[in-house]
Amino acid sequence: MKDVTFVNVLKLRGSYGKVGNDNITNRWLYMTTWTYGGNTPLGASSGQNSPYTWWSEAHTNVGNPDIHWETVTKKDLGLDFTLLNGLVSGTADVFSDYRTDILLNGASRAVPSYFGVQPATANLGKVRNKGYEVELRLNKRVSKNLRVWANVNMSHSKDKIVDADDPQLLDDYLKKAGKQIGQAYSYVSSGYYNTWDQVYGSTQLNTYDNQKLPGNLNMIDYNGDGVVDNKDVVPAGYPERPQNTYNATIGAEWKGFSLFVQFYGVSNANRYLQLVSFGGQYHYDNVYKQGAYWSPQNTNAAVPVPRYASVMPYYGTTYLYDGSYIRLKNAEFAYTFNAARVRRVGINGLRVYLNGDNLLLWTKMPDDREVSQGAATAYPTIRRVNLGCNITF
Repeated sequence: MKDVTFVNVLKLRGSYGKVGNDNITNRWLYMTTWTYGGNTPLGASSGQNSPYTWWSEAHTNVGNPDIHWETVTKKDLGLDFTLLNGLVSGTADVFSDYRTDILLNGASRAVPSYFGVQPATANLGKVRNKGYEVELRLNKRVSKNLRVWANVNMSHSKDKIVDADDPQLLDDYLKKAGKQIGQAYSYVSSGYYNTWDQVYGSTQLNTYDNQKLPGNLNMIDYNGDGVVDNKDVVPAGYPERPQNTYNATIGAEWKGFSLFVQFYGVSNANRYLQLVSFGGQYHYDNVYKQGAYWSPQNTNAAVPVPRYASVMPYYGTTYLYDGSYIRLKNAEFAYTFNAARVRRVGINGLRVYLNGDNLLLWTKMPDDREVSQGAATAYPTIRRVNLGCNITF
């Protein structure tokens, strides 16, 4: 009977370091740009101008002589292990990144407009990122001709903006600090206007208020100032970038046959995909299959009432979808011919295969497309199936 060692490898590792980042688009942020033109009156009543040309700072290019690299402090604690004579192996890591001195351009800084020009870019941002990664590998020789294997891994990463130079008097829900990078925001509705009485008694909209109809979404005046505007946009869901990713590859080999499938998935993500139908009276408007429209008989419908010549400016979270999915990303079935047999026909090796990419998808998204924020016309993800062979001479 073969001896089995429970623990073959067990290694604990850790790392700590600080690195810099100078990968910025403008490498002359320390320099102020000057413009010139015209001249100055010599006096209130002299009627004469100075002979000297007027020079002034450019309104959008004020330099910052204290500009410097962004820095990030990285910490990682990991474990490597192999168990049961190689039957099970894997790694586990816990990491933390603390990025400071992040460059914020003048338009993102909390400087009032009466400053006169756009403020200089400055190293003011701070972001913390924490997470973990786990990988597990299985490898089992069942018999002389049969081997099964699997590779499963999962990662979790969540960042948090610590400081973004937010205005001090800004409401917390509008500040970037405390949120994730790319946090999704949205208006929030309390359902539909189902009657004209509800329309007349609703909060004023700052745009297209006179075009409200029963069947429109009733937007919430979040800050209670009596009008629905951009101050009522609140954090909703997750960023488009997922917090969790999963991958599982499972395979088997028997004699000359081999088979593997790879599943890939993500969770804790939201994607905005606006599929507005009948948005105007133009013949080229798109119409999307989205479910039942609102009607007086169906007041819990999936989407608002269709319209022809009116505008509904706010759709709330209607098109903010759960971006989680599981995808059969790859699969392959192959057969490798016995080398001694194929040499009889003058070749050294022959392998035939049938494989495919993006074969199946499980998701709450309306379809499968390579989409980023707002890209309703993005190209659909391609499904590929290949039949081929590899010949070695």
